Amino acid sequence: MIQYRKVVQQQCEHWQIWRANLGMLWFKKQASNSEQNFDEIEPSTLKTGLDDEICRIKLEELLNATNEKGGIDTFIASLKNKHALFSDVLSYEKIDELSPEGLSILLDTVFTARRKLPDSLSKVPHDVVVRQIKHLLYGKQTISERMQQFSALFEGEHKKTQRAAWDFSAELLHFYSPERFPHMSRWVWNEKETSGALREFIRGGDTMRDVSFGDTPANFEASRVWFAQQLGQQGFYRDIHYFIDLLVAQAYAEYILSMSSGLGMFGSQFGAAELKPLELVVKLLGIDPAKKNDFMRLKKAVVH
Repeated sequence: MIQYRKVVQQQCEHWQIWRANLGMLWFKKQASNSEQNFDEIEPSTLKTGLDDEICRIKLEELLNATNEKGGIDTFIASLKNKHALFSDVLSYEKIDELSPEGLSILLDTVFTARRKLPDSLSKVPHDVVVRQIKHLLYGKQTISERMQQFSALFEGEHKKTQRAAWDFSAELLHFYSPERFPHMSRWVWNEKETSGALREFIRGGDTMRDVSFGDTPANFEASRVWFAQQLGQQGFYRDIHYFIDLLVAQAYAEYILSMSSGLGMFGSQFGAAELKPLELVVKLLGIDPAKKNDFMRLKKAVVH
């Protein structure tokens, strides 16, 4: 952890060194599993520029909002718990034992898929789903190909179901290993619709017709590099991947609430017309309460 922290503290200037060290540490930890795929994502060049000042303002808004609810570390802890669940039950040693109940618990933490995917998921033999998830995480093809193959399990289903499957695959990757895989859900960026949280960091982005970031893992990683640099300039060096999740979700939550149509396409899912951005943030990231008085949707004993 000491070496990790020293490297991360220099990330504004040495981001590639930080990523390389993380990759080596992860590889040493998992090296006994020769069948695993140790693919690294090299960031591309951002096709559209993001604005430093907008990022600073949204960061300040996030910090102010979280300070009223116990501080940013409280929310980072929730994301760490989600990662702990995913990394445990989806580990190479345990993934073959994943039960239907366990799969349901994982799905319940993915806001954009938890309502749209269960019925269609139940139509696919469970062992097929588990094999496809294993291939998604450990396969030998490119990340994009593996995500497309997972979504193909629902070919013929409604487009909303296929989109939900894409988001589920994106979160399986990201929360299994948040250092390695950027968050690639459609609410972060949807190239086909030219919409998503990234647009909120473009100066004048709300009036631009042609916006492109690309939707490959390299494109998502490029934006993550930029956010990490911005956070480093503000003095934040720990848990950067979770910090970025919260910052991007904060921006998208503000956008949703500012739409003239209220909550728009997310209205029925959010279930309330008067919400604050932070309440939408925890929903988007799947760390919202499952029941009254519960802090988040994470449970234990999901294997058997």
